[in-house]
Amino acid sequence: MSEKPRPFARMLTACLLFLAAVALYILLPRYWHDIPEIIKHLLLVLCAVMCVHIIEYAFFWWEIFGQIKSILEEALHPTNQLINSNRILIEKSLRTSNQLISTAAICGLTNIYSSRKDTKDHIYNAVKNAEKRLWLLGIAHSEIVQLDDLLSSLDEKITCGLDVKILLLDALQATAVFRTLLESTASEATKIINTDRTDIKPSDPFFHQRVYSDFVHACNRLRTFPNVGSNVRFYTHTPNCWLMVVDNTVHFQPYTFGRSPAQNASNLCIGDNMPVFQFQKQLDVMTYEILKDHFLKMWVTSNIDLFHAETRNADRGRIVKNLFNLHSWWFKQVHGSLYKPKDDFVNATDLRKFPRRPWGWDQPSLSLELEDCKKTITVTTIRDYSCKGLALQIENSSGLSNGQIVSLQGTSPSEPFEVNYIMDHFLKIKRFMITRIADGLEPIVGLQTIAETVSDDQSG
Repeated sequence: MSEKPRPFARMLTACLLFLAAVALYILLPRYWHDIPEIIKHLLLVLCAVMCVHIIEYAFFWWEIFGQIKSILEEALHPTNQLINSNRILIEKSLRTSNQLISTAAICGLTNIYSSRKDTKDHIYNAVKNAEKRLWLLGIAHSEIVQLDDLLSSLDEKITCGLDVKILLLDALQATAVFRTLLESTASEATKIINTDRTDIKPSDPFFHQRVYSDFVHACNRLRTFPNVGSNVRFYTHTPNCWLMVVDNTVHFQPYTFGRSPAQNASNLCIGDNMPVFQFQKQLDVMTYEILKDHFLKMWVTSNIDLFHAETRNADRGRIVKNLFNLHSWWFKQVHGSLYKPKDDFVNATDLRKFPRRPWGWDQPSLSLELEDCKKTITVTTIRDYSCKGLALQIENSSGLSNGQIVSLQGTSPSEPFEVNYIMDHFLKIKRFMITRIADGLEPIVGLQTIAETVSDDQSG
């Protein structure tokens, strides 16, 4: 079965016949002088018929194209809306990008790396190709970029006369103990805090933690590279960052106190959590100079070199014993805040409005008087205190209950002035509410100023 002629083909045929009829009507009289009139009439009729067909098909296609246009507009309308909305988003993104680019240029920021791992190859190449200076901060305990991998290159650069300065952490300092507690598991931190240091203990659990082990490893490695070792100092204050100054480029990574609690990582090192920012020395841009100055201040205020570090390490037992004797209250507070359950009365996780401090002086003469029955209870020890409360050890807790109002009685010593100020503060307040009682061989009662809510300062 043959297919019917398509409308477009029929219209094209009509156009060809129309043109042929017109051409014959014009040209035939010139070459055929005695042409019969009937032929002329037939040609005119053919022209008229073909013209009608052309007009008919033209209107037909006009309607077809109109319908197609309507269909396309309806189909493309959601697409146009999507394109317009994306265009707005793209314009906003470009504006934000332009703002970020301009701000980065103002700060001298030339690159951002998501982690130290992304900088490793770049850093090693920069150290090998350095021509003027190599200043390294925090590289001994570094994640990814490690001192061991750089020692040979650093030794060569020192031999060539480059300005090499290396700042490493002194692990036998209070700040290093704090970092160790941050990087330890709960059981390890508890063992460190609860170790009896009445006598010097060479096997102190602190010496089995990463911070101290990395410190000893760095000292041992530096001893085999005396040129590098003579360009090392050990800092005692918190550096706040991991920093590398290579010629006119700085790589800067801020330090934090560790990962988010939601990240259950096996590696508890606090070093490599933030992005690494690369700054370039530029005219009229101070960022490079500020970071360079930060390093130099760390350098000139650090007076422990490799010799002093090894000397201190030889006496590490005594030094750690003295550290814990001097800062025991702070280390216990850190441990209690990080690891102890918050229902523990003495070392609760401190979520209160006013922080508390342990009492560190002689005990003043104090007593509590119950307002409802005029009963007097002797206070044996002030355990700790805050701006709005006290934790007191008393002789006995019989007759006491939460919510009772008591009056604090006693005298304020004239010296030291700090104790005088504290006791004057509480004796002036005088009236307190009992918020918690811990019974036992040495009962403890928590007092709180009546004006404060219980949730603000639960145990004084």
